[in-house]
Amino acid sequence: MAVDNNTVTSEDLVASSIDFVEQFSDNVQTLLNAMGNVRKHPMASGSVIQTYKAEVENASSRTVAEGEVIPLTKIKRTKGKTYDLNLTDKLRKTTTFEGIQKDGFAQAVTYTDSKLLGIAQKNAKKDLFDALTSKGTTTAKGTGLQAAISAGLGKLTTLFEDTDGVGKTIAYINPNDLYTYLGNAQITTQTAFGLKYLQNYLNVDVVFMSASIPEGKVVLTVDNNMNFYYVDMRGEAGRAFNMQVDETGLIGATHKQTPESLSYDTIAAGGWLILPERTDGIVTSTIEAPAVKPATDVSKG
Repeated sequence: MAVDNNTVTSEDLVASSIDFVEQFSDNVQTLLNAMGNVRKHPMASGSVIQTYKAEVENASSRTVAEGEVIPLTKIKRTKGKTYDLNLTDKLRKTTTFEGIQKDGFAQAVTYTDSKLLGIAQKNAKKDLFDALTSKGTTTAKGTGLQAAISAGLGKLTTLFEDTDGVGKTIAYINPNDLYTYLGNAQITTQTAFGLKYLQNYLNVDVVFMSASIPEGKVVLTVDNNMNFYYVDMRGEAGRAFNMQVDETGLIGATHKQTPESLSYDTIAAGGWLILPERTDGIVTSTIEAPAVKPATDVSKG
């Protein structure tokens, strides 16, 4: 007996899951590529990430007389904060029998999946900006946007002047600050992971715009300072729940029929942490308003 073309098969379920996973992973990778050389670290759920700080005590002298003992340079590595890597996102949504009957399987499920995908991406972006706005320890300031960016770049240059291969400079600004600075000038932007960005602007390699950055602030760092830790969904636990993944294991997704409620569930899970290698390598620069000159009293001329 021929199968009705409208019958939902197991192949349809797997295909929907794979499509969800690939869209999310492709979008995340596009963002990381735009940011430059951000390092990715696939790990098991429950892993503890230990951060460190380096403290250097210079030798009392660089030069000693012939035969004398060379003084020591002391380099001490101390433990900083620890972070737990867990499943930060467990998402589930339901497409009803009525929705599928009205719009067809592919359209109904694709539409609701796109909404869930948007939530997953929004959560990942929130984690990115939380890391940028809460973990930086270096500050700068300048009058106006350009001066604030220049001051931040100056701090970055000082911090990383003895470090090879720091990569691109990245700035994050509030769109209102950028467009206030631009006025009527036209710019060409690109989009990655729902974020607009400019390349090679105001002496910065990549400038991202986001309302998650407070107005009046610019956050700057270098791409090699950022680490992207994530739960690898390719493991045994993912297989136990029939999670579809891609080669990165960034997120797992599965679809299943739920006959008792005449519905069709999409379930996705993933976990990530975005942490700086050096907290002092994130610079928050304040955009200061120009000083207002006192009004001249023309009556005393």
